[in-house]
Amino acid sequence: MRFLCFALLASSALPAFAQGIELSPMFGTQFRYEQTMGDRLLGTNDAFVMRARPGVMIDDGSWSLVAQSDAAVVVRRTIDATGEETSETTASSASRPDSLQLNQFALRYNGLPGTTVALGRQQIGLAGNYAGDRDGEQTFDAARVTWAALPGLHADLAYAWSSRSLWAREGDALIPETVGGQNIFAKLDWQNRFGTLSTYAYQVDQRHAAHSDFRLMNQVYGARFTGTRKLATGTRLDYAIGYNRQDGALTNGATVAPTYWLIGSTYDLGDLSATQTNYRRFAANGIAFRNGDEINLSTNATMGRVNLGARFSNFRPIDSQQALQDMRVSLGLIF
Repeated sequence: MRFLCFALLASSALPAFAQGIELSPMFGTQFRYEQTMGDRLLGTNDAFVMRARPGVMIDDGSWSLVAQSDAAVVVRRTIDATGEETSETTASSASRPDSLQLNQFALRYNGLPGTTVALGRQQIGLAGNYAGDRDGEQTFDAARVTWAALPGLHADLAYAWSSRSLWAREGDALIPETVGGQNIFAKLDWQNRFGTLSTYAYQVDQRHAAHSDFRLMNQVYGARFTGTRKLATGTRLDYAIGYNRQDGALTNGATVAPTYWLIGSTYDLGDLSATQTNYRRFAANGIAFRNGDEINLSTNATMGRVNLGARFSNFRPIDSQQALQDMRVSLGLIF
């Protein structure tokens, strides 16, 4: 209901935009191969992901409106009862449905010096560690303020009253499409000639999820260093190292506080942004809290409009000696 009210308010505000409105179409596609295997790589638990994200931005200078949809179809290779490989779309699986939904609808104002205010459905990719399961895309109904009035410093604060998962369907209690809660995301960046040092603190509230297994509330603290190096004309390599700590709070059954390390690159596909975020990883829609240690190695290269990236992760729960290994390769094209 709150989002519907905002959509009506934003629509009524459009005539107030000044002269000289600029209309910019947005479109991104991605074809991704990914694999998750508990005991070895190059197994059969893999998937091919196709995504498209058309949208439009209306901008008059101080005000802008972003509207963007998201469509995703997954073809997964599986092993049937006879031991033969088969291919199937995720439409037959309740936990991996095909998806078509409104990804972003946000009104932004940047008329204040070094400050941007955004209200509506939007992505909040604050200091993402790009680790999690294959369903790591989320948007939030949120209010967000970013500030960068001083050279080298950048602050970001967001309050989200609802989170939405790309890989979910309405009416599914186990993996709900929308979960309300008091989510808070804060980050402070310091940029220098070597890269960017980020510190951040999140509160992810899933206490009101329909399924009791995911009525959780987690707090995440961490730091991250990222940088980039130009390899050739139109080609660059991004790198990062990070450390996270997750604390269960309130209704959580776990009392431990696991830590997470990241070694590798910032796996970024530009406007498409179809890589992993850390919100689902920390007890967001349909994923329970993950207690354990995880190491990630990743790299990313951009050549013109083509993006190619690869990532490998190894997650070891604190109560098990069996590691969960995850590998993926992505190819994206941005217009």
